[in-house]
Amino acid sequence: MYAVLTLLGLLLGAIVLLIAKLTLQQRRRRTENFDGQQIERHHSAEIRDIRAANRSIAVHNRLVDGGNDYRPRKR
Repeated sequence: MYAVLTLLGLLLGAIVLLIAKLTLQQRRRRTENFDGQQIERHHSAEIRDIRAANRSIAVHNRLVDGGNDYRPRKR
């Protein structure tokens, strides 16, 4: 009985892992249309700005002057 339950558990786990892997692969693919590419560029630029604002020197400057030097670009 335990062998059957173990086998079913392993089978179910393998199915879940395969579904998760396929879902992640589809999400990682680059967008084909122009609008999707523009959105991806915009998001990557925002992420780059946030990372630059969170570098140690930027954080130090914010602590010294007491302000927030990161302001997102206007769209």
